[in-house]
Amino acid sequence: MWNRPLEPVNVLVWLAEPLLRAGVRATLFGAGLPWLAESLPSAAQRGGHVVVTDWSSGLCLAQRGTEPGLPSLQSHSKILVIAPRARECAAASALHAGVDGLVLSNCTPDELVLAIRSLAEGARYVCPEVAQRVAARGHGEQLTSREDQVLRLLARGQCNKTIGRQLGIAVGTVKTHVKGVLAKLGASSRTEAASIAAEKGMVEIPEFRSRRAAWQPGVAATVHLPA
Repeated sequence: MWNRPLEPVNVLVWLAEPLLRAGVRATLFGAGLPWLAESLPSAAQRGGHVVVTDWSSGLCLAQRGTEPGLPSLQSHSKILVIAPRARECAAASALHAGVDGLVLSNCTPDELVLAIRSLAEGARYVCPEVAQRVAARGHGEQLTSREDQVLRLLARGQCNKTIGRQLGIAVGTVKTHVKGVLAKLGASSRTEAASIAAEKGMVEIPEFRSRRAAWQPGVAATVHLPA
């Protein structure tokens, strides 16, 4: 897949789920290149050219956060997030926040390697499915700030009267905003609007929220990609 020589790429695999972490490492080892693996506690403190991580860690790392338990990054470090689904609003926000690449957890081994190489060369990589959704989002009619507030309360099951009281607006005004939300999302009901919004990453509701496994980083998995 790669025809020209490249400088060695230091890949830090920083994932909460043990099975996913093992799968990424196995993918790198099985890519047909002379991978050199390293598993040292100090590896996480040295940063890496590319950090492969999950959604919540990726967002914090993108902001160069100093949350305990997260690896230290170098100024040149690139962040590749592995996400379970393509939510265009959340993806767009993550890229705007500083995430450099995004692939789905069901991506092929070749695509994972392509994403890592792309980031190492200074380019961004967004898997085609997510890229198409983010592009399509830019062409749709956006919610106003008030409609967004109404949507968030609607998704939590609040009735018009409660929404009006919390936002300090009349019930009739709430109904107008709800109609606008349904029209822009292409929904026929409040429930469908909440479902669509959750799938797009516009709101977080329990049944759509990904459960992140509790994980305390111990030994970091670092993989070097030689030319």
